[in-house]
Amino acid sequence: MDTTRTSGTTDTAVPSTASRRDYPLLVFGNFVNELMVTVPVHRHADALVAVSPRKIWLTRPGDVLVTPRAMPKPLCDYACELLGFAPSDVTLIDAPTEGLATLTAAVRANALVGRLREEARSRPGIRFQAFAQDRPALDLAAELGVPVEGYEESGVPDAAVETVYAVNTKSGFRRIATELGIRVAEGHTCAGPEDLAAALRKVLDTKGAAVVKPLRGSNGYGVRFWEAGDLARLDGDLAGYLDSVAEQPPGWVVEERLDFARVVTVEMEVYAAGPQVLHVGEMRTPNGSFSGQVTPLVASSGATDELVRGGLALGRRLHEAGYRGPFDIDGGITADDTLYATESNVRKTGCTYLDLLVRRLLGEERAAASVWIADSRPGGVEADFASGLARVRAAGLDFTPGADEGVVLTADTLAFDGKWRYLVLGRTRERTEELETRLADTLKLA
Repeated sequence: MDTTRTSGTTDTAVPSTASRRDYPLLVFGNFVNELMVTVPVHRHADALVAVSPRKIWLTRPGDVLVTPRAMPKPLCDYACELLGFAPSDVTLIDAPTEGLATLTAAVRANALVGRLREEARSRPGIRFQAFAQDRPALDLAAELGVPVEGYEESGVPDAAVETVYAVNTKSGFRRIATELGIRVAEGHTCAGPEDLAAALRKVLDTKGAAVVKPLRGSNGYGVRFWEAGDLARLDGDLAGYLDSVAEQPPGWVVEERLDFARVVTVEMEVYAAGPQVLHVGEMRTPNGSFSGQVTPLVASSGATDELVRGGLALGRRLHEAGYRGPFDIDGGITADDTLYATESNVRKTGCTYLDLLVRRLLGEERAAASVWIADSRPGGVEADFASGLARVRAAGLDFTPGADEGVVLTADTLAFDGKWRYLVLGRTRERTEELETRLADTLKLA
């Protein structure tokens, strides 16, 4: 079977260091941050907080992990067992907040700054690794005196911060993508409701279908799809839409809605020597929202090659601005094999930690030859993580150290959304799909 395997492909022959380090980290799980949505709202922020304990998969002995949700013990015990160390080897700190706040604000509200400073002082060489490099997180790292991973002791350049904030908006990405020759759908940036209404009518009149996106958003928040048939009642429907995102500042992008045969992503890392491709994957996006990914793609094409070139081009732009860290470009491929880039997330993503975990569990060589599937689906049996894990183990599906295949349960969010989040590893696409089918039968996944 022909597959697209780009893990390790690099613009400047950068050796991969994703699964190796010899210094401790302060892993900062700021899933609620200034880059993903301008004003956090419960339906968006709660979902991010619920998955935050998955950061345990990034840790090693001696690390400090800060999350907005307390670490569930069954998940922690299971992850540490699979990774080969004791739960007590990692210092776990949770900073909950009743309001909607960045993790930095929650750390301050819980009077944890002094605690973090002492933890850092007791770990020479410690580095700060944030989920998202927003200003509050970078300010906290500076206050603690902990260098941000990937940067010099002098800190994160202002140009890098400004570029990260710009690219994480839909309008900023469209502008920079156009400058770099990365194809995007026909669209318009709208400053206010009147601009939005005019642009939406124009796209529906000329293209027949449209998508509206807030300038800053993630996980499908605030995204609305429209059809030409909506024109007759557009004023009322648009007023209802604006009410649903009223807490956000004005600003939207209206784009032609395209029919994609495949939704794809290239996951990247910007190192000091330049950008590196980690992998190319096909995303699962039921109802227009990301739920999982299959890696690598089946069958290479000119469109996926173009996606990689676009990733490297944006990576070079970020590198020139001084940014160091992960990012991706998401896009869609139409039936005629044309690629349209849709957005870039300049931060860790739902698959950044999975890429690292696959390399860590299998080693670089075996990881490059593996196929993996990750997804989140509701289950019909077992109401708690430990019982579900026991069922997976009884079925002989669980991944064990040294194996080439198996299932990893990656998060415990049953109390929040009733979903099982999992990673399936296999040597071939067919075998990995077979294991996922068996997992679905075992947990009665919908």
